Amino acid sequence: MEDIIHIKNLHKVYKTTEVETTALQNVNLQIKSGDFVAVMGPSGCGKSTLLNLLGLIDHADQGEYFFKGEALHQFTERQKTNFRKAHLGFIFQSFNLINELNVFDNVELPLIYTNLSTKQRKERINAVLSQLDIIHRAGHYPQQLSGGQQQRVAIARALVNRPEVILADEPTGNLDSQNSKEVMQALSALNAQGSTIIMVTHSLHDAAYANKKVQLFDGKIIKEDLLKNLSHV
Repeated sequence: MEDIIHIKNLHKVYKTTEVETTALQNVNLQIKSGDFVAVMGPSGCGKSTLLNLLGLIDHADQGEYFFKGEALHQFTERQKTNFRKAHLGFIFQSFNLINELNVFDNVELPLIYTNLSTKQRKERINAVLSQLDIIHRAGHYPQQLSGGQQQRVAIARALVNRPEVILADEPTGNLDSQNSKEVMQALSALNAQGSTIIMVTHSLHDAAYANKKVQLFDGKIIKEDLLKNLSHV
């Protein structure tokens, strides 16, 4: 299986007038298409920074970032924005749903500026809502849903543009154990269908769904473990 992501010697420093903080130090990582990667480590070790760099939300001070061999670190900001929209899906701890929009409209948001027709958008939204078993909630609003249902809506929104990689930052951080289980089962099912997932988590239970665990400490990868072989590989 080919590498979908290959980062080389990534280095990131945050500077203020009073202090300089090294978030990542010469990080090297290879992720294959179809991997489910759990990124773990104590608070402040660089997990979210790494995810932001992979998502092109932030930029490294040094290093190289290749996506299927394409040198993303050489992209302009506009190229990065277009790449992010076309190839990456984001899931956040806080769901980030818009309370004034129903489920259907929340999921439609990433499609608004595409060339898809209204009919094509509707078909794609209904397909992803069905995939995540939440089509019956399409007309409901976020405040009418459980936490697990809200996160599944957020996952649907991340998937609707059919990204090649899903980046998840503590996707069960605001959920109880039952809702966490439902969300992780949904992510696991997506991975079994071929989605590449990179997930930041503090939870060993959630990490057990991954096939690869990356341990960060003080901005460095200190350990990589292959947890299991994926059935679809």
